[in-house]
Amino acid sequence: MVKQISLALVLLLLFADLVWAQRAKATQEDDRAARKQWEEDQRADEYANSLRRRDWLKDRLILQLGMGTKYPIMGKDWFGFGAGVEYITRWHASAFFTGGFIPASEESEFPPGSEGMSGFSLDGGMGWRAGLAYYLFPKSPIHLGFQISYGTVFYDHKAEPDGGIPQDAEPGTEFVRPILICYGWEFDVTISYLSDQWYFLQAIVGVYSIGNGKQDNGGKSHWNSFGRKNPSWGWDPLKELRGQDPAENLVTRGDAGNTEAIPPVGLVFGIGIGFAFEELFPDDTEIRRRERESGRLKQNQFRNTSSAPKKPSAPTKKSARKLIEDEDDYE
Repeated sequence: MVKQISLALVLLLLFADLVWAQRAKATQEDDRAARKQWEEDQRADEYANSLRRRDWLKDRLILQLGMGTKYPIMGKDWFGFGAGVEYITRWHASAFFTGGFIPASEESEFPPGSEGMSGFSLDGGMGWRAGLAYYLFPKSPIHLGFQISYGTVFYDHKAEPDGGIPQDAEPGTEFVRPILICYGWEFDVTISYLSDQWYFLQAIVGVYSIGNGKQDNGGKSHWNSFGRKNPSWGWDPLKELRGQDPAENLVTRGDAGNTEAIPPVGLVFGIGIGFAFEELFPDDTEIRRRERESGRLKQNQFRNTSSAPKKPSAPTKKSARKLIEDEDDYE
């Protein structure tokens, strides 16, 4: 009987060793498989993020805010403020549309209340712009770009309010100088920052063309060829009847001649910031990378939740009373 029990114990120990060996082997195989999968994911992520295939410009939708040209207009003394939307295609060409406003303000040279003369405030207005752009250097976060657009490109104000200034105007009276908004074409060079981050930055310098309101059509109409508009020249019919030059400069005070007005061609500037969405039409490699990243975030969130230390429970009345009694005995 003793021999049988001893034999059974030996067989049980041998069986247990075999079971533990199988379990250890299975655990090692699982660890090797997990390690192999992790290495494959690392290589896939490195390839997905490598410069060989990364294109920061492909299929990006950008919501923008800015001031100056493109957002949507620049003036002689101030800027317009606006917002817009732009979509960059996989071929790095984009289309954009912006709209905004020109704030009304007081004239710094002759503000209302100036001693001995009437004051002026500057009228505000609205603007818009639509255009096409092309960006270079898709694998770098800094992109050189070129764009052409049409819309409101420049503005100035009339030298005098509509109807002129009454001779009996009292000092300190406020008059509004109407705004003159020019329409035309603009060519810009841009420097932009756009990577896989959410933010978008852009600096713009450009040249506009609005035509010459005096030379192109005699000043009778503000519209010129190719949809351009330069309203800085007016038309005086009385001078025309007298045989004088009827073209009238609207933006220069006093008798400064007819040589100065809003230039037909000029230089403009602008800056903008924006929110850039992720690539809207990713390929299979990018889709799998996002799935792996999402899975890792979920795992980390689960680990942080499960490993969070438990808050100590509040002491009961009985334990608190016992603590007080112990302190009294100690004293």
